[in-house]
Amino acid sequence: MLNMKKDQAEGLTGVSVLQVGVAWKTSGGGQKGLMGRLRRAVGTDLDLTAVALADGRPKRLCWFDNTDAFDNGSLITLGDNRTGKANGDDETIIARFNQLPTSIDTLVFIVTAFKDGVSFANVEGVTLNVYDGGPGGQRIGQYMPDIDSRSDACVMAKAVRAGDGWTITVINEMGRASTRDQLLQLAKQYA
Repeated sequence: MLNMKKDQAEGLTGVSVLQVGVAWKTSGGGQKGLMGRLRRAVGTDLDLTAVALADGRPKRLCWFDNTDAFDNGSLITLGDNRTGKANGDDETIIARFNQLPTSIDTLVFIVTAFKDGVSFANVEGVTLNVYDGGPGGQRIGQYMPDIDSRSDACVMAKAVRAGDGWTITVINEMGRASTRDQLLQLAKQYA
């Protein structure tokens, strides 16, 4: 099991398929009674994004609008949950390291409240789950990041190519990413 501590790179020895999932719990947004119950019933639409970088430059996005970043299954999302009401992870991205282009050296995983009217004020918490996605794979790490309702993005973690393998590092930094360009600029800061 990985320690999953902020700013601590950990080797993904033996992991050829990395699965990163996020789960979140919708809150009533501080409202009680009927309005709070209604807010929880509607849910909250956060988005998990992986930005693939080469030499610090963004090359592909894997998210709700581009579910197969390289059109070969090497970096895919399993769908766009718009409520946060799934059993287990609400959104998941899978990276098949041996199929990624060799130029890709970093994957930055970001959770955003990207859409109008959505914010982290509407969630009680977010959990990052990391899995060995290979045969017989299991959860190998978990992290609960800080959430700041004044921000609309949380840079959760990054996976970095290290020789023949990969490492993963928890970032846990809030930021602004209300546009696609802001999302790319945010990811570049952690390449």
